[in-house]
Amino acid sequence: MGLTTAVIVTLVLGVVTAFVQKREIDRGREERMRFLTMTLAPLAADIGDATDLATIQDRLTRFQEAHAASGFGDVRVLLFDSDGRVFATPFNGPAPLPSTDATTARVPVRSGLLPDGNGSLQVSQDETRFRSMARRLWQHWLLTLAVGAGCILVSLYLAYFFLIERPLRGLLEGVRQMEQGYWSGLEIPRGAWEMRWLAYRFRNLGTQLEETVRRLVEAERRTIVGLRAAAPGPPARTAGEGSPAGASMQEEAFRKRILRRYLVARCRFLETRSSSDPAARAVAHEVWERDVHEAQRMGESALKSRLEDAAFRILEPDAYEDVSRRAAGLTSSRRKWIRDREAELKSALTEAGVKPRALQHRVKHLAGIWRKMKSKGLAIEQIHDIFAFRILLETEEECYLALSALHHRFEPLLLRFKDYIAEPKENGYQSLHTCIRAPGGLVYEVQIRTVAMHEAAEGGGAAHWKYKKESVEIDGGEDELPQGVLVSLKDALRRRGIGS
Repeated sequence: MGLTTAVIVTLVLGVVTAFVQKREIDRGREERMRFLTMTLAPLAADIGDATDLATIQDRLTRFQEAHAASGFGDVRVLLFDSDGRVFATPFNGPAPLPSTDATTARVPVRSGLLPDGNGSLQVSQDETRFRSMARRLWQHWLLTLAVGAGCILVSLYLAYFFLIERPLRGLLEGVRQMEQGYWSGLEIPRGAWEMRWLAYRFRNLGTQLEETVRRLVEAERRTIVGLRAAAPGPPARTAGEGSPAGASMQEEAFRKRILRRYLVARCRFLETRSSSDPAARAVAHEVWERDVHEAQRMGESALKSRLEDAAFRILEPDAYEDVSRRAAGLTSSRRKWIRDREAELKSALTEAGVKPRALQHRVKHLAGIWRKMKSKGLAIEQIHDIFAFRILLETEEECYLALSALHHRFEPLLLRFKDYIAEPKENGYQSLHTCIRAPGGLVYEVQIRTVAMHEAAEGGGAAHWKYKKESVEIDGGEDELPQGVLVSLKDALRRRGIGS
């Protein structure tokens, strides 16, 4: 359709502009004829007043020389008698006759020197220059027409691609994902409003279906819990067993276990798929926007990091490879580097007479590194908490002793020091944060706190993140990937004899 439109528009423009071009060229030829005729009028009057042939010859010669001096050397003038024979010419010898394709103009002349008293003056000009000019005009016209046709084609193709083809392809892909059970994978495309409206309606339909299923499952679960709480129990029960509170705790524990299985399966699904897989990208969007928060609320920080990295690899494959390569280049051997830092920290604490209850470490996951780089506009070398250690002590006094020992032993980045013990955060979080430089130049973070502060930070309102080992092993005995957490939860309840 776009090609047909371009051809029709080009033909119409070509015909119209060619007609205008031809008219302009013909008008130019007519103007030249008129100009030549006007230049002959004074010469005809001079010849009519001439008294001898020498004077006529002189007038013709001056006319010829004047045109030659003006840059019109191709102009030729001749005087003919009434029989059409050459009577006088500005040239010595035989007069050159004008070519048949030259522009020629004639005016009558009356002179007593002519045989019959009548004759005519003829001036001619070679068409070579005019034809060259006309040829250039036609070439310019052809080039302009070609450029115009190309612009029309490109504009139509871009409009078709951005307004129709790409939105339609995205819409069809989203519908295909919805057919596979990924209801949240449909995005509103940028394009014609009809495409956006259709995608919006499809997405609303998927959202309503998913929400309806969720409400049904939740209603079934509440019904089952209510029935179990109302059913008569055995005569002898241990404390808390079968009570509403105990049933609620069991139900919550079971829900978390099923949810964890679901999140682990989602993580495995992303880790085994290519970034070009549309289904994987749809799942990665859901994981990035929703599932990582579920893992965080469950207290599964290790699983949250793993989910984020898996989704990050699918959604931003180039950024993932870049961050992974840069992070790997920070140290030649990550395990050895961490062991060396732990040994240095323990040595510094021992020299200061401080005995830590625990020394933990963690390595920031790739998605966390990338998010910090994007949000703060930093290079990876400027992120100082990629490697972090935590020292747990008994008292506040030991915390400050440990801080002093580290600052004396290593080079600290003083502007990165935070004393949240003296000035706790609004949520009650307390700890000492400092960044120190390793012998190789790499900066890492150290947090120093008491055991009580750590417990409050990890389990209370000040909870932020949990330390983990460099390599986290997640239980490998989980179920394979379910198609959705709601279906998984429903099937699991049915296997336990709960629900229908």
